[in-house]
Amino acid sequence: MQSAQKWLGGVVHIVFENNNNFLGIVTNIQYAQELGHVGSQIIISGYSKTILLESGPKLNSWEDTNLQDIIEGVIKTAAGEQLQNDIKPEFGNNLEYQTQYLETDFQFIQRLAKQYNEWLYYDGEKLFFGKPNTATEFTKLIYNKDLYNLNISVQAIPNQFGAFTYNEDADKLYQAKTRDQIEGFPKLGTDAITASQKLYATSSLEYGRIAAGDDMYLQTILQNRQQSAAAESNFITATSRNRSLRIGMSISIDAMQVKDKLAAYTSGQDINKINYETNEVGIYIITEITHKASDIGEYENSFKALPAKIRKLPEPNIAFPVAQMQQAEVVDNEDPRGQGRIRVKMLWQSTKQQSTPWLRVMTPDAGSSGEVNTNRGMVFIPEVGDQVMLGFRYNDPNRPFVIGSLFNGKTGTGGDLKNNIKSIYTRTGSTITFDEGNSSILVKDPSGNTWFMDGKGNINVTAPKNITMQAGEDFTINAGKNVKIGAGENMDCDAGNNISQTAGNDLTQRATGDITESSDNRRELVDKDFLRQADTSNVIASGVSIFSNKENLTLQSGKTVEVNSAEKSKMF
Repeated sequence: MQSAQKWLGGVVHIVFENNNNFLGIVTNIQYAQELGHVGSQIIISGYSKTILLESGPKLNSWEDTNLQDIIEGVIKTAAGEQLQNDIKPEFGNNLEYQTQYLETDFQFIQRLAKQYNEWLYYDGEKLFFGKPNTATEFTKLIYNKDLYNLNISVQAIPNQFGAFTYNEDADKLYQAKTRDQIEGFPKLGTDAITASQKLYATSSLEYGRIAAGDDMYLQTILQNRQQSAAAESNFITATSRNRSLRIGMSISIDAMQVKDKLAAYTSGQDINKINYETNEVGIYIITEITHKASDIGEYENSFKALPAKIRKLPEPNIAFPVAQMQQAEVVDNEDPRGQGRIRVKMLWQSTKQQSTPWLRVMTPDAGSSGEVNTNRGMVFIPEVGDQVMLGFRYNDPNRPFVIGSLFNGKTGTGGDLKNNIKSIYTRTGSTITFDEGNSSILVKDPSGNTWFMDGKGNINVTAPKNITMQAGEDFTINAGKNVKIGAGENMDCDAGNNISQTAGNDLTQRATGDITESSDNRRELVDKDFLRQADTSNVIASGVSIFSNKENLTLQSGKTVEVNSAEKSKMF
């Protein structure tokens, strides 16, 4: 047992025939004894070399990379040069964003094969991803000679699909369904597919497995999926002793039967011998095989094969990952398309210098209207370095979006005592603060401008420099009691037309310096007394008239009244 233990983790090489090898890894060794039996057994078990891709669930992501580069990179990282591979996917476009989400490397590769309906198999020596070249040579097998058990099966399988996907950049919903153009099947398979479509007459309706593209792109994906779903409509199972058989091999099967004597005689054969006739069953490709060998040298295999000309293999039996909400950090918010999107890195991406593509940000209100084409609603784009929470459309790890932002122990201070404070703070320090305790609202910017509503009926507006108010038409100020306007220096009042001042009682104007009034005309109307008092009063005009249209006119002086004229003076 101690000697056998050295084999653990080693490569096992099983040779069935010259060109048929199986390379695996020993993962379990048992030392077994049975009561009543002489001797003991060492039981060795293991897996194909693909077990090198099963080291544990992983998280990884790629941007703008094709399937070939992704898969070759995964294999090289996990298995180095130990696992031979031939990665030639039919789907050659670069993927905008692809994640490996809590999947082993092999589960991830299986999922990609299912998602893009690519061929995936291990032939005993090499892992293949993508359809192999069409075989020009076939291994010929004859029933009743090479095969001693042959079952030909047809089955009805749902194979009509419909799907939709949404392109957020174009704001367009894409929809498609299969066109029932299934190729590569013999008549048995074609008839089974037709029966399936009659039995399962309606198409499915699902979200697209791939988020990007257009109607034709989605159509192509669905057609590939239909080919894959229909692949097992016609298949064979058989047992044989042919040691050259392996997965991926193309085989030609004929059925050999004993001719009756009349048919042999008609064809000129010796009727005293056993004569055989052969009928072609078809050409198939082996997709599953089990080898059995005994300790006395007996060997047999059992295999399953599908029509050799099918375009797609059946989908791997692997579930799509279900993504949970995840925390992330904003790494960029300068959207090159100006759509308010951000790029983030999830916690597991931070260690790998990876990030997401540009993601949409959820907000309480977003859209457009007849009057507003863009940015109708609430626009708050997270800042670089902010922590955000991600959700995933359809729980698909390839379709993240930003649900909202998160404070942490260093960035959050909460809502103060009794959760009274609600606030909005911008990056540069502009704030709107709602104080539930005082029912007050404070709007403030970093320069010191404030607008304060104290919750008691008062508003205080402060600007360290200037306040400018403009109205396209009327500007009205009303006060239930007093209006006070003060200026540290000058006060200017301009009007394009008229200025009116009305006082219910007194109107007082005071100036410590001069009062200067200038107008084209001036008229003063006083219902009762008119009093003008000054140290010196001068009236200078081209002409001066003083009228008293009812009573007397009195000119009175503490000293002398002088009437001087450059020409004549008249007293009437």
